[in-house]
Amino acid sequence: MSKTPDPMHLLIVSGGRDLPDRARDALPGLRTTVICRPEVVPRLRSREKIQRLIVLREDAPVEEWVAAARFVHSVDPVHRLTNFTEKDTEKTAAIGLALDLPWHSPRTVRAVADKCAMRRTLADAGVGETLAEVVHDAEGILKVADRSGYPLICKPVRGVASKGVTRVDGPDDIPRALAWGAVGAGDLDSPDLLVEPFLSGEEYSVESVSEDGEHLVVGITRKLSEPDHFVEIGHVVPAPLPDADEDRIASTVRAMLTALGVRTGVTHTEVIVAPGAVHIVETHLRPAGDEIPELWARVSGVDLIDVVARQAVGIKVLDDVRAALAGGGTEHRSAAIWYACPDAVGEIVSVEGEEEARALEGVVDVEVLREPGKRLKGVTGSFARAAHVCAVGGTPEEALARAREGVRALSFTVRSAGMAERHDTMAS
Repeated sequence: MSKTPDPMHLLIVSGGRDLPDRARDALPGLRTTVICRPEVVPRLRSREKIQRLIVLREDAPVEEWVAAARFVHSVDPVHRLTNFTEKDTEKTAAIGLALDLPWHSPRTVRAVADKCAMRRTLADAGVGETLAEVVHDAEGILKVADRSGYPLICKPVRGVASKGVTRVDGPDDIPRALAWGAVGAGDLDSPDLLVEPFLSGEEYSVESVSEDGEHLVVGITRKLSEPDHFVEIGHVVPAPLPDADEDRIASTVRAMLTALGVRTGVTHTEVIVAPGAVHIVETHLRPAGDEIPELWARVSGVDLIDVVARQAVGIKVLDDVRAALAGGGTEHRSAAIWYACPDAVGEIVSVEGEEEARALEGVVDVEVLREPGKRLKGVTGSFARAAHVCAVGGTPEEALARAREGVRALSFTVRSAGMAERHDTMAS
């Protein structure tokens, strides 16, 4: 009598919010093991459904992560490997190599995580020629300025959530850029800063699905950012673009993904479009944040988060995604999100207007991100955003206007002790 094959065993590095549950829904009977840092454990959902959980200290070297994976594989063979987050991707790639499991290669992960390495890789492939230098001090920034002139952009080499990004218009801005860059890089794996010419143009992100080296652009998202620290405060889908510009953007992103060695997965790429050029800003081996996948699901019928979950268990997705896009999408033609970004410092006392915002025409979601008792520190990064409103409409302009109207209905009361409190803190 033949033995029934064991259910698939998926090794998940780090967490992933509800993605492990979605993977189990995509493949009933799926067994999962999680290897993660201590900070991830409180955020793991459905822990009772995990076969085993291995927690490694924050500074554990790559070799220890690989050893842990080898142990798991020796007692319960692993069939698939994934990482649903942006942390510990180098460890995941090393595990894939050690256990001969399909995932992104170490070369691809390095090129994506390190913006300077990405610039070199793309330049070698003829996809981009943006000058970029890793710097550690004012002298390094001045050398870049001598070569390219001002303005410059200074940001962490491995930055996330727009933290630590500064525009440098001249030598007087350099101390501020170095200080703010250090803050942004403080909790990342690398303290290095990247300096490159400031690129002028319209900002977009490109949401793509790759399978066996083929890259399909699901859609192009219009980005709206505040001008000081480039914190994204709104997104609109689909981006209102002429067909020729859509084709240029999609072609550039496909060439970039090929050059970086991306073979499979959902990616989120940020670009700046100028007359005659599409500049790659950065890319990520994950879906977009900021509810962008939800916006695309509302207008296209393609749920990029489900795509990630299905690919994690080895399900082919490209034909289904292509069919959904060809089907004309959903009843909603456009969707947008707008963020409330109170430019205040202090403790939130109350948030009002939530029900009023929900009642507005076209508004489909309102979420308060900073509730009473939380502190505001001004608009310094994506984590400073206090609420968002999502809306749908017949055009991108209508959807965006409805989302912004919803945010205007919200009000935040903030208690601040001002300079007296700061003086007392410094004096003590």
